[in-house]
Amino acid sequence: MDIQASGKLSGIIEVLKQMSMFETKVAELYSLCASTWVEDRQFFLDIWKDEISHALYINNIIEIFERKPEVFQNGRPFSVFEVQRLVSYIAATIEQIKKGEVTKEQLLLIAGDLENGFLEDKYGEIVKTDDMEYKILMQKIVDDTQKHKDKIAQKIKLQHA
Repeated sequence: MDIQASGKLSGIIEVLKQMSMFETKVAELYSLCASTWVEDRQFFLDIWKDEISHALYINNIIEIFERKPEVFQNGRPFSVFEVQRLVSYIAATIEQIKKGEVTKEQLLLIAGDLENGFLEDKYGEIVKTDDMEYKILMQKIVDDTQKHKDKIAQKIKLQHA
């Protein structure tokens, strides 16, 4: 049964909107890191740029859903509340950085946890489809997230060398 027929389209679109908000908040975090730890400015700005792109990709995915819901089927359920909890956690971390309560080393561990979290790895499971436009956008997010994991892990390793 396609998503529109099942009545779950609006719920999935709401989850996607929250995921876009998550990506935007993560980008805000990396932007702050770039201005806080200027010696690693380019490192953080490179990841920031990708996170902004992820939010745009998800907004494009929402448009795909609205344009052709019949090509999608339900996949893995996602909790809007879990995504909102993560956004609140990132907002609190941003405030802690502004107050000087988070070191760069702590932030790298937090960033590693965010990038290794279930959310971005599972985006592609929210629905099932053969739609190539959707698959290409999701694959870009997955590929970028893997690059972020690797870059952050390398940065953490260098910090402890």
